[in-house]
Amino acid sequence: MTGDAPAQPPDAYPAATGYRDVVRTVKPGEPPARPARRRLAPDDRRQALINSALKLFNTYPYDEVSVDDIAADAGMSRPLVYHYYGGKAGVFITALRQTGEDVVAAIYEAGVGDLDNWLAAGLAAFFDHIQANPIALTALLRQGSLTGPLTGGEDRQVLDEIRDRVLALILACLGSPRGSAVLQSVLRGWIAMVETMGREWLRHGEPTREELETLLPELLRAVLGTAAWHDAAAAAVLPRLPSLKPTRKDSAAPPARRAGPRT
Repeated sequence: MTGDAPAQPPDAYPAATGYRDVVRTVKPGEPPARPARRRLAPDDRRQALINSALKLFNTYPYDEVSVDDIAADAGMSRPLVYHYYGGKAGVFITALRQTGEDVVAAIYEAGVGDLDNWLAAGLAAFFDHIQANPIALTALLRQGSLTGPLTGGEDRQVLDEIRDRVLALILACLGSPRGSAVLQSVLRGWIAMVETMGREWLRHGEPTREELETLLPELLRAVLGTAAWHDAAAAAVLPRLPSLKPTRKDSAAPPARRAGPRT
């Protein structure tokens, strides 16, 4: 790490939307509440529909949520959903893109706020965000793996865009804006681990957050260390990873193998 703030990738991230303060979960089997219809400015109407969609998609499978449900929960008419988003798939895709932008913005801001510990800061920001907004990215990531045929594959495209932005942030922090194919592949695999383990933590509470914040940086260093024997780009960025937090098990850990590309 050079100590310089990583350049923000293209498409500046907007400030996080405040949907966690207005979206509440629905108990399974409980019909969505139907608030009284209210007059809102167009932008507020769009956001209200997104908030309702986030709540409903977190509670019910994609194919069990209707346009009528979203409209009723937001206190609006069915035609407004079609007017603003073209239907249920449009609301879903917009909600997915918004929550992704929010979490990437949180990771970026945490990293530039603690340059010497950008990895730990970024992970903490990710866990803070999904813990405060369990109805947002985690729910949509789960649904996104199931709804491809129903949304024309656009949901998966948006998920890939979110992951690309996270990858760009990590590469920038490592001082390797492009990276090799091997380095990019290794980092994408690690990002997938973060997503999967984060969802399991929210669902079951295990592994604990403390364990994840210790384990995930160690896993990144381990996979990069292995890749470094085969790829010069991975070997070049390995020393730029922030130092790991000491743990009680460090004294029992086996000696690290010297990382470097094979000749």
